[in-house]
Amino acid sequence: MTCRLGQMNRMRKFEKKVADDYNFRFHKYGAQPKASLWFSEQRQLLRFELIIKCIKNSSAPSFFDLNDIGCGYGGFLKRLQANFDKSQFCYRGFDLASEPVEYCKRHFGQKGMSFFCGSIPSIHADFNIMSGTFNYAPGLTLGAWKEYLFSSLNSTWSITRHSMIFNLMISEQAKITPQSISYIEKEAVINFCQKNLGETSTYFSSKLSKEITFCVQKK
Repeated sequence: MTCRLGQMNRMRKFEKKVADDYNFRFHKYGAQPKASLWFSEQRQLLRFELIIKCIKNSSAPSFFDLNDIGCGYGGFLKRLQANFDKSQFCYRGFDLASEPVEYCKRHFGQKGMSFFCGSIPSIHADFNIMSGTFNYAPGLTLGAWKEYLFSSLNSTWSITRHSMIFNLMISEQAKITPQSISYIEKEAVINFCQKNLGETSTYFSSKLSKEITFCVQKK
């Protein structure tokens, strides 16, 4: 019990650190990819296009709802709107950082779109999207980050009706860099998802080295 409480406290501190850092970056850069630790807008758009491709390839319902977990300043929502009519989907954005969430509420406060401050939601959705959500791991050991990643995937899968889509930085050996950027082995992720969740497919772009988008589907 004491060990469990200690683990929960560590995760709360970790999530607070992530929120504080992203709030700071949002204050510094505004609604730009740098605020979300993306290298460039082009790379960010390539990631979003892979996610859109996953949705289109997964026989999405004619009307679907979607949770964007780690939504930041709403970058993915813009790509969603460019590819689907607003009558086709209901969007919910979630983020640990309050500043970008408040920005989204001001700029995207339309019918069928809502934003919340928090981590893994309790609201079920056809699609649960996590783009860059797990890339930043300040203050965590590699073991603790892996535990956080797989626990988060389990929790998100439990509220997924159709597909769960997420991207990760990939390396031959899992690591966390001095800049707190996390990498994991591709096969470790596939094996976990296939064994514990559902059928898993991968998407990648030659222009996004060391990155893979995973799509896990319900049967």
